[in-house]
Amino acid sequence: MQRRTFLASGLVLPSALATAAGGQSTQRALPADAKFRLSLKADAIGVNGSADELLEAAISHGYSALSVPAQWLQGWSAKQKKQYADKAKKNNISWGANGLPVEFRRTESQFKADLGALPAHAKNLADIGVTRIGTWIISGHDTLTYNENMKQHADRLRDVARILGQHGILLGLEYLGTPSIRHNSRFAFISTGKELKEMIALIGEPNLGVILDSYHWYTAQETVDDLLQWKNEEIVAVDLNDANAQLKLLDQTDVARELPGATGVIDLDAFIKAMVKIGYDGPLRAEPFNSTLNQMKDEMAMAVTFDAVRGSVVKALE
Repeated sequence: MQRRTFLASGLVLPSALATAAGGQSTQRALPADAKFRLSLKADAIGVNGSADELLEAAISHGYSALSVPAQWLQGWSAKQKKQYADKAKKNNISWGANGLPVEFRRTESQFKADLGALPAHAKNLADIGVTRIGTWIISGHDTLTYNENMKQHADRLRDVARILGQHGILLGLEYLGTPSIRHNSRFAFISTGKELKEMIALIGEPNLGVILDSYHWYTAQETVDDLLQWKNEEIVAVDLNDANAQLKLLDQTDVARELPGATGVIDLDAFIKAMVKIGYDGPLRAEPFNSTLNQMKDEMAMAVTFDAVRGSVVKALE
């Protein structure tokens, strides 16, 4: 794995981790009410490595799920895929929601090219048992109006969902509540769960769902009731993040958010309790996109992230 220099001065850590960060996590158990699985999404915390290295890391750090990008599996033989899946199963590792390998936001030619490659990617993922893929919806556009953008998204994502559905894979869509993203474009687009529900209904494919992020829930100024509109089978993945304490809500930015429990700006207790009430049993991960976390040594970043997510769950449910 690539190693990084640990910059301790820039990252805000939950107080419970301030003295313990750096040690490997050995406790995997969550409170009995929590059915979800703590998932390692390496790229979201600046960690690089091969498929084998990151599976080993997930095991050693106590994670119970791992996000697997489709590109990892390109060129693998059936034997390699089986061995990889068997090792994960033996160590009680399930699969998280990896990223969608299709660029659907730009030109039609690029979308068609990526869509043509999707069946092979989907088969590789299904071969190892992956059942979840996710992507995000940018909350604005410079040339397409809301309705034009809705039609383009629905038409393209319907094609994507149908291919994934043939391989038993769910497609999760994440709305971005961050005001700065929405206001940077000429035409605003989807930035709340209610709007995303409308898009999902318009697309009309049974394997579509949502990726919920505590940060976007907060920046969209949503409530617990907005979370409870979703059923367990509609939630493909959940991201647990905190917000920057130095910024007002309208000034929050996706590249300055924090690990869960680091600042207390977001009511993560309420968010987690809502997930428990729903009965959510899928992957739970952190995705802070924090520059200092990204520059930590990989082992440190994975340990700190695990402890922050697990610690937030334990605190909420104690």
